[in-house]
Amino acid sequence: MFGLGRRRVQTGDCKVAVLGGGHAGRGLAGYLALQGLDVSLYNRTFNNIRDIARHGGLDVEGVINGHARLSVVTGDLQEAIAGRDIIIVAVPATGHPFMARVVAPHLQPGQVVLLMPGRTGGALEFVEVLARHRAPDDVIVGEAQTYCFVSRTTGPHSVRVSKVKRRVRVSAVPATDTREMLRRLDGVPLKLCAADDVMETGLDNMGAMLHPAPTILNAGLLESWGGGYNHYHDAISPTVGRLIERMDAERVEVARAFGVHATSLLDWFREAYNARGKTLYECIRSTDVYNNIGSPSSLEHRYVLEDVPTGLVPIAYLGRLVGVDTPTIRAVVNLACHLYERSFWMSGRTLERMGLHGMSPEAVMEYVQTGMRLEEEVLLPEVWEPFDLEVDMT
Repeated sequence: MFGLGRRRVQTGDCKVAVLGGGHAGRGLAGYLALQGLDVSLYNRTFNNIRDIARHGGLDVEGVINGHARLSVVTGDLQEAIAGRDIIIVAVPATGHPFMARVVAPHLQPGQVVLLMPGRTGGALEFVEVLARHRAPDDVIVGEAQTYCFVSRTTGPHSVRVSKVKRRVRVSAVPATDTREMLRRLDGVPLKLCAADDVMETGLDNMGAMLHPAPTILNAGLLESWGGGYNHYHDAISPTVGRLIERMDAERVEVARAFGVHATSLLDWFREAYNARGKTLYECIRSTDVYNNIGSPSSLEHRYVLEDVPTGLVPIAYLGRLVGVDTPTIRAVVNLACHLYERSFWMSGRTLERMGLHGMSPEAVMEYVQTGMRLEEEVLLPEVWEPFDLEVDMT
């Protein structure tokens, strides 16, 4: 089982590898480097970060400004993580299995791997893949509930960090490693605090609430215009906002059935952005950080292709496991299946991919808390019955 290491990382001496050179990874790498950390940046396709390597780093603007020198910019994963204390995975959640598979042979005892974010079940799936590929046991794997910043790429070697979130919860797998993980992360200037476990971080998946339904329900406009609108202010109308609130109520109920405290979407907006309003629509309209956010330019976008299979799908499966119906969430997944002509129920994060197949709800909580798998596991074959509207792609 992946567990506690013993190497202490001192503030100021921390070396960080950021895996992923997109909006999130660039914002994270630039911010940390400007805070004085030794940061390496890896991207699977080196051409996408070649200009950063030539420039010697990133030009950062927004809440922090300056030239962020990166010690390593590379498409070589082994080079990126060698000697690094902390490895932060900032790729779309659908890339977590690939990243776990390719990083496993190069991990070193004592390293911390933090998924930012894990979406729903990310760290659980990551641990499963690492175990299959014989990664060192003395590695801590955890996940953040969300990304710490709002950031966007502004040029070939520049990024804008427009918002730093006031608090982001994190948990390790198992939760008994969380305290040690946070102790190691003391050297990283991010506003992190402990969640109870990865069920809390995973079921507080706000992106799964905010992204798929507005994208799917505005598919005609998106395809006709090629985007060009504001996803939050334009696509989330009062009616769409009420639909999302129903999805969110189902998510919170699934968490409650597991004994997990989940923050409602409205409370999260108030906490993260000081939003005002009684409805989701009103809260979003009062959140100025979304003023300059655009929209997808096509349906081939992570708002569906990531947030459905790694957000809505596992939430629905976990709901079925614990006996909570999720009709609104399932309806949105089924619409996605029809719209994209694929079965997200089969390709998404199933209980098996999260290492939870055959477990009772009690066994799931024991596993995420302690890492122990109960000897007598309860098989629930009804979990695997097809959903009524699932698309048959065979």
